[in-house]
Amino acid sequence: RVPHPHYYQVQKTYQPVEFELVEQNPLRIKVTNRYGFLSLDHLDLRYDVVVDGKVAGSGVVPCRELLPGDSRIVEIPQPAAPAGQEVCINLSAQLKSAEVWAEEGFRVAREQFVLHRGAVDSIQPSPGQLDVQEVGGEIRISGGDFELVVSKADGALASWTKNGAELLRGPLAPYFWKPANDNQKRNSYDRRLGVWKNAAETRTIKQVEVRRENGLAVVHCVMDLPDISAEYTLDYTINGEGRIQVQTEYQPQKTGIALMPKIGMRMQLDDRFDTIAWHGRGPFENYPDRKTGALIGLYEASLSSFITDYIVPQDNANRCDVRWFSLSDDQGAWIRVTGLQDLCFRAWPYTESDLEKAQHPFELPVRNLVNLNIDLNIHGVGGNDAWGARTLD
Repeated sequence: RVPHPHYYQVQKTYQPVEFELVEQNPLRIKVTNRYGFLSLDHLDLRYDVVVDGKVAGSGVVPCRELLPGDSRIVEIPQPAAPAGQEVCINLSAQLKSAEVWAEEGFRVAREQFVLHRGAVDSIQPSPGQLDVQEVGGEIRISGGDFELVVSKADGALASWTKNGAELLRGPLAPYFWKPANDNQKRNSYDRRLGVWKNAAETRTIKQVEVRRENGLAVVHCVMDLPDISAEYTLDYTINGEGRIQVQTEYQPQKTGIALMPKIGMRMQLDDRFDTIAWHGRGPFENYPDRKTGALIGLYEASLSSFITDYIVPQDNANRCDVRWFSLSDDQGAWIRVTGLQDLCFRAWPYTESDLEKAQHPFELPVRNLVNLNIDLNIHGVGGNDAWGARTLD
């Protein structure tokens, strides 16, 4: 048995040392001892300066003789903030010596503060000719070594080739469904939110147009979601390097629509892209209501270790507050997705329907694809109880 992701969140929530950012310049942190009977003398309080996910400096926070229930404000040297880069301070309380229950250096508390956010720019024109053609029911945009095909029938990115090789196993398209986890299976999640399951599949196209803007090609799609009674627009902006900026807007047309399980898109990639790297919360799975135990950093995992094998197959593997992520193969080819806002994403070697059908892990297939969900946000895991409580607002 190995700890599941919720173990680390319980560890974080119960931690006996609390850190609070009091002032950013000078950098002052309030440290509170939540022990009932111990001072903090048995712990080293350390900090790391993290720039764009990499540790750029470390030090010790002086906090001896801080008695139970007391607080103290400590000052940390002001870290440099390189232009355009993200700067975080990671704080931890670690055992000075081994205990019967843990080794020396074991972290009993941790916290992270984002001091400066990195810069994110919209897509820019680039050298290279773009050829735009409307052929039958398709819009084809090509340049140099790439070609993109958008379907006029449903607004999906139906094909993406690089050097003549197809990257997609399934189109990039709107998708709003998140399979239930065990908590949600017992609170009527499928019945209450089920209208969203095929809401994207039944979309109808009202308008598709392509235009050129300052060296960029823009495909603008307007569609209805009749199952929901909402309008949805989808824009693809492409430059001469083959970069694609995707922007969507959802506008409900009535009140009382069922809670949205997630808002984002889904696509399937060739299964050779089985190494995942990301700058966001990790390394383990995390969700909006279970993420403070996972610190923002740079992480890498194989697809097989990225997923979480629960005893009963269910939704898994999400990562929150992701600045960018990439999928690569063993030949050095890679696809990178950067969020203009923080993203959530999940990647599996199986489909949503595979998850919902399987009763045991051995029943989950390993398909010849990477099923990738890219989201702005996603439903939390819940868990106040496992017999009917809903996820908190």
